Amino acid sequence: MTAVIDIPDDLYKKVTGRAASLGRRMPEVTVELYERWLVDEKDASVPTAAQPADAHWLEDWFRSADEAVSRASAGPSARELLMQDRNRLENA
Repeated sequence: MTAVIDIPDDLYKKVTGRAASLGRRMPEVTVELYERWLVDEKDASVPTAAQPADAHWLEDWFRSADEAVSRASAGPSARELLMQDRNRLENA
């Protein structure tokens, strides 16, 4: 089904930016949010402004970190390279 909804411009820009940074499409994000809203019945009746901070922020943060790590190139990390340089200078 196709639906047309009005979304404030600022909110839309933020959501599309985050979706793009995660490599996701808006329809996927929208469906996920609707499904999450239906599952979490106790929060479904509470207006958004009255809800506490997003309870799923940590899961989202870990998911973003996992995606970033999966895209990282093989080899030593930036920290490991810095430590090697530091040790090289200290041992010189």
